[in-house]
Amino acid sequence: MRKNLSKKFICLLTAAVVCTALLTGCIEGNAADWEDTLPSAETESSRPTAVYLTEETTESSPPITFSDTESTKRTAFSETGPELATTTATESVTTVSSGVSTVSGIPNVPISEFTSTTPIDLATSSVPQSESTQPSESQPASVTTAPSAASETRASVTSETTGSLDTVTSTVGAPSASDLERPYSYRFLNDKQTYIYDEIIKAAEQYSGMITFSKDMDITSEDYCDVYQIIYDEEPSLFYLDKKMQYAVNSSTKKLASSKLMYKYENSVIYKMQSEIDTEVNKILSMIEPDMTEYDKVKLFNDVLASTVVYDESAPNCRDIYGVFVDKKAICGGYSKAFSYLCSKAGIETAAVTGDADGLPHMWNKVKINGKWYNIDVTYAVSGDGADDYIRYDYFCVPDKMLEESRTIYEQSYKYPEANSDDGSYFAKNGLVADSWTEARIILRDELIRCSEKKEFPVQVKCSSKKVYEETTFNLFDSSTKYALDVYEEAYEPSVNKYNTSVVNFSYDETSLVIKLFPEYE
Repeated sequence: MRKNLSKKFICLLTAAVVCTALLTGCIEGNAADWEDTLPSAETESSRPTAVYLTEETTESSPPITFSDTESTKRTAFSETGPELATTTATESVTTVSSGVSTVSGIPNVPISEFTSTTPIDLATSSVPQSESTQPSESQPASVTTAPSAASETRASVTSETTGSLDTVTSTVGAPSASDLERPYSYRFLNDKQTYIYDEIIKAAEQYSGMITFSKDMDITSEDYCDVYQIIYDEEPSLFYLDKKMQYAVNSSTKKLASSKLMYKYENSVIYKMQSEIDTEVNKILSMIEPDMTEYDKVKLFNDVLASTVVYDESAPNCRDIYGVFVDKKAICGGYSKAFSYLCSKAGIETAAVTGDADGLPHMWNKVKINGKWYNIDVTYAVSGDGADDYIRYDYFCVPDKMLEESRTIYEQSYKYPEANSDDGSYFAKNGLVADSWTEARIILRDELIRCSEKKEFPVQVKCSSKKVYEETTFNLFDSSTKYALDVYEEAYEPSVNKYNTSVVNFSYDETSLVIKLFPEYE
């Protein structure tokens, strides 16, 4: 018995020594061996691969890396597809070498809009919900998601509500006709980039496959990919340009010799799709009246897109103008491209802006009206996809300073035009900006009376500063004040169509400083 125990003890001791040695080896520097056995976090479907063709030798060109694209994430929806998909092209003059390449593009970052007609604890629900935050138990019992703007919270206050509210540049001149045919970034390209750009455009517009580059231009793979990225993101008319890329590199000079363009569809299909786009675009352009100003046209385009196109990450063409004009489904990239497309048809200059909104990738526009640049986010103009939809003007023709805290712009080789004016704001245009709580109350009362004539909503006001915004939200919705109920009472008698005065549905956005009331008409 003792001998058996001794043998077992020796075996166990030996095993322990071996395990200790192995573990020590891992700790001392073999961790990478274990990592190599793990599955890659990136797959072909989520990280595109560019195929590099080489001439003369089998040496491979260096892999080119782009930033991620059109990766959208929001409440109840997520979208992670890249702008450039995995290529399967294999044609080569000699051999094929591949490397991982991702191409940047921008998605939408709309945030959920919360609504409820039941009493809530304003002490916990008054803080606008972030994109990644789920409603807590003390927040509205009924929650609906819609592609609305960042951090807008909808709730309600009733006569029984308890609790308290917590503290709450461009120097470029007027564009020529040729300028408007190309994106804003085009005029900042150097000679080599312009050459590549023009060659790709010429080939794409003729549905040609091969492009042969002049040896004198000394084009690198980086040059080509940079320009291809701009074209793919900012040329809305080339909706049929494929995400795949393929090019041939001279292995001795490391310069590009040629490239091959790929398309999503056959020529006959492209013609048909373009015809469908033209039909829908012409309908919108026909709405332009002779006396319309540039501002009127911009508002028309914004309103049509926001009211007829549903935010849908699952739609097959959600990133291009076909998805917007024909399918009526899009994400931020589609909205932005469609807006640029309409403005170019109307002779209005725009610039596509790519960056992060509340930490998530996004695309919006800048538009030039009467010599002044403004930010305009058509995606954030969409309030939902149901009967209670309305067009949100919180991010319509706003200056850069309004977006400074919530957005960052991706680094570019050129400078975006500066937007310094508040003149184009929907609220400034319509006298809905309040410089004090007293003024905000008066505006809301008068707007409630006006909106009642046609049972319109929302009734809204924009505060001129964060201080005014915090004071106004406190006075309107805090359980110790609840002056929103008083506003409803004051406007009730002169209102044409009556509404429920015991429940006040409201929303607010601390980025835009806009407060909205949603009357329940009888």
